[in-house]
Amino acid sequence: PERLKQARQFVERAIKQRKIFMVNGPYPVIRRRLLGRGWVERKFPKVAKVVNKRERPPDGEQDEDEGEEEQDDAIDSTYSLMSRLVRNQIPYFIWTNRRDVIDCRLLRKDQMMNHYAKAGTFTTKVGLCLNLRNLPWFDQADADTFFPRCYRLGAEDEKHAFIGENCSQCSPSPCFPSPPLSEDSLGVPFLPALDSHQRIMCPSSLLW
Repeated sequence: PERLKQARQFVERAIKQRKIFMVNGPYPVIRRRLLGRGWVERKFPKVAKVVNKRERPPDGEQDEDEGEEEQDDAIDSTYSLMSRLVRNQIPYFIWTNRRDVIDCRLLRKDQMMNHYAKAGTFTTKVGLCLNLRNLPWFDQADADTFFPRCYRLGAEDEKHAFIGENCSQCSPSPCFPSPPLSEDSLGVPFLPALDSHQRIMCPSSLLW
């Protein structure tokens, strides 16, 4: 049929361009974006589910479930047809919800995955802070000019440096005299309403 011919041509072009991907988990946006860019999905291997004997459904219900699964797998669509055509091809992009789903040591150099081992120096706050701190050893650039200063508060010396910097940047607030207290008919002191030009501020040194 014409649809099968077009699917084969699309798959052959995707194989030449190395546009075969696998997705493990419910990621419809990832699938839709990749399919829209000419990628073909290779279905992730299904893990057989172990049915507990106590929870084993009756024979009639089990046959119906198996029939529904076979019917779902046999859906005659272009994407499912192309997925069957690339079931033996190497996926060049793999998207998983967990890193241990795929053994990274078995991947080829031309395969990509959305998880990387030992990437803490770039994907954690502490690793990013240390890389910025060590930037002068590799380039003549000051990290403070393009990235906010950061400190590892778990390290005692950096904790004191952080506190010292904040104290040096603190300036006492100006102090304006407050209006005198008045007393009502019961002798209870209260603060009268202030005019628009009056305000009360206290120096930061008086804060407890």
